[in-house]
Amino acid sequence: MTAVVEFDKDMYHLQTAMERWCTENIGTNPLYKNWVFAEPKSWEGLGNWCMSSIFGNTFFYFKNEKDAMWFRLNWQ
Repeated sequence: MTAVVEFDKDMYHLQTAMERWCTENIGTNPLYKNWVFAEPKSWEGLGNWCMSSIFGNTFFYFKNEKDAMWFRLNWQ
């Protein structure tokens, strides 16, 4: 099951900093360089997190709930 953390347009300006935080603290997504088009259906070949953005809304997807919780504690 994928854990999802969503931010609206008000947080868009922090997107790059959030991506950097994930890379430094959780690791990179080797296949797509952190970006995906939608929520992963399978984590095969992916890292432990990835993200997508549409119309200013940003979605962070986490393979492990503990990583999502750690991310929330830092950004929400």
